[in-house]
Amino acid sequence: MGAWGAGSFENDTALDWADELESAKDIEKVFTGLPPFDGATDLDADDASRVIAAAEAVAAMMGRVADDVPEDLLEKLQGKEPSGELIEMARGCVSRVMSKSELLDLWAEDEEGSEKFGRAITGLVDRLNPDMSWDRPTKEEVEKQAGPIMPCVFCDEGMTEGDMFYLGFRDYTDRNGLFGEQGLYCHLRCLNAKLHPRHMVQNWKFDLR
Repeated sequence: MGAWGAGSFENDTALDWADELESAKDIEKVFTGLPPFDGATDLDADDASRVIAAAEAVAAMMGRVADDVPEDLLEKLQGKEPSGELIEMARGCVSRVMSKSELLDLWAEDEEGSEKFGRAITGLVDRLNPDMSWDRPTKEEVEKQAGPIMPCVFCDEGMTEGDMFYLGFRDYTDRNGLFGEQGLYCHLRCLNAKLHPRHMVQNWKFDLR
């Protein structure tokens, strides 16, 4: 794969794909050209890298551009808008990468790189999600249910309305754990940075309006 970083385009496979892209129509071919999903076989690391790059291209057409998207790729995509079907293809294939791909184990072998990959892929999922700001709970509603909002337990930075998650856990070494739960606030990107890549939380959102 020839990677020098965890970013979507910080590897030779993604850059080669971006360089060879002739039109926005070629993006769909990355998704439709994958081998059938059988639930057991891991997706090849190069295929996974191309999926991530193609998904970033879709996100860029949605107006959500990652920091490492090549300028020449953005020029090819200028003025293009993705169809709803293409967005769903991108989301489904990224989910497949996050569930069953060789890329996950490659990053798991590098502790520092794994953390960066967890943050990067969490950002991609967020860019592919619809804008859900219209349905966010208020701070008062959150605190009524989960208690006072505290800083992220991983980075110790404050929480914001658009990036607030609650991690609940139970102590099953004691029967009382059956009835009570403790909870911590965290940023999802920080949580995924600490989890094994195969167990990252996929926070896909759906606009059901």
